[in-house]
Amino acid sequence: MILILGASGELASLTITALQTLGNNEPLRLASRTPAKLPTSAGAAVFADYNEPQSLDAAMAGVSKVLFISGDCANDERLAQHLNVIAAAKKAGVSQLLYTSFQSASLDSAFDFGASHAATEAAIKASGVPATVVRNAFYAELQLMGLGHTLESGTLTHAAADGRFAPVSKADIAEALARLLTSEGHIGKSYEFTGPELLSNADIAKLIGELTGKRIHTNEISPEAQIVALSQMGLPGFLAKALAGASRAMAAGEYDKRSDDLANILGRAPKSLAEVIGTALR
Repeated sequence: MILILGASGELASLTITALQTLGNNEPLRLASRTPAKLPTSAGAAVFADYNEPQSLDAAMAGVSKVLFISGDCANDERLAQHLNVIAAAKKAGVSQLLYTSFQSASLDSAFDFGASHAATEAAIKASGVPATVVRNAFYAELQLMGLGHTLESGTLTHAAADGRFAPVSKADIAEALARLLTSEGHIGKSYEFTGPELLSNADIAKLIGELTGKRIHTNEISPEAQIVALSQMGLPGFLAKALAGASRAMAAGEYDKRSDDLANILGRAPKSLAEVIGTALR
């Protein structure tokens, strides 16, 4: 049996769909803090909260594989939650813990979440639980969040200087996760899932212009100004701070690399940012 943690989230939902598309024959158990919202046609819905170890123990009973999607909260709470999941997986004796980490995760990353991901990876290794780690680059879909404002204002605002990154389609990651859960040879391995090309914000502005016929300028602000702007948009303080840290990390070149790991798992080229934006515009 495969357990999907955080099953009400978008990445988990896409992975569930990918498992069905690929013809997965293993039963699914879908775990969430809000199981009533889960599609029971896809699998048995159960309650699980990363803050409640007993709920994790119950969710993992009789499970062989676990998709462990990282938590969405402040860094200190996130690591504590992750340690609960790892402890439950060890207690349950799972045969594969598939963890969604982040590209170039390190304890000294300028991106706050990069440090908690690195600590989680270290904890998984120390636990001895059979595991696979996927380090995801920034989602290409993040570029859609402010696309309307960018088109209306003619300006792409950012705080990453000339830093480059390789945005990756969330749907491609989900398909790859499904493949990792349904094929052999991945225990003890780590994969870097990036998109096919390295882009700066200036490159992205040019790309949007080419797709829309509009002239898009870039407006570089400081990470401190980014925190203010994101907070004014209603983002929680910890998330605004983390995203500003991600901008610092990008500017420092932490994500200026791409990998063929995703293409190798998918057996095809991952979607480009142009494809993701082009689809959204249509």
